[in-house]
Amino acid sequence: MGKPVTKSSSIKRISKATLTLAACLSLITVATVPTAATADSLTVSPTRLAVPNPNKQTSLTVKAGGKYLSVLQVRVMKWNERDDPAKMKPTRDVVISPPVAKLRPGQELTVRIVRVKKRAVRKRECYRVLVDRLPGREQSKKAVKLQVRHSVPLCFTS
Repeated sequence: MGKPVTKSSSIKRISKATLTLAACLSLITVATVPTAATADSLTVSPTRLAVPNPNKQTSLTVKAGGKYLSVLQVRVMKWNERDDPAKMKPTRDVVISPPVAKLRPGQELTVRIVRVKKRAVRKRECYRVLVDRLPGREQSKKAVKLQVRHSVPLCFTS
C-alpha cells in the first residue's frame, strides 16, 4: 500500500498544481507581450519652444531610437494656451520643413519652423508642433498598430 493521504500531502499537491498553472499563465503572458513591445522610441527636444520678437524661426531636433526605420510626419496646429492641448485648428501661419521624413535608428533630424504670417505678433501667439511616428512595416501584421505622437507647445511673443 502507498502512503496514507494526509492534510500536508494534499496541500503540497494543490500547491504544485497552483504553481504549474501560474507558470503556464506567465508563459502565455510573456508570449503575447512582444506584439506590444515592437514600438520604437522617438525623442524630441526641446519640449517647449518660445520665440521672442523679432525672430520668426526656430528649430526642433527629433531622434529615432529602437531598431526599425521611423517614418515621421511633422505638422503645426493653431492653439490657445488656455485651452486643452487637444483643441487645435489647422493653420498656414507657420510652416515646417521637412513635413515628412524617414529616420534610421539613432539618426537625428533638425526640423525648421518658420512663422510666415505677415501681421506682427500681438502679445502672444501659440501653436502646437505635432511630431508623429507612423506605424511601420514591423507592425504590418500586428492586430494593434501604435502611433507615437509628441505635441510640443510653440509660442511667438511680441
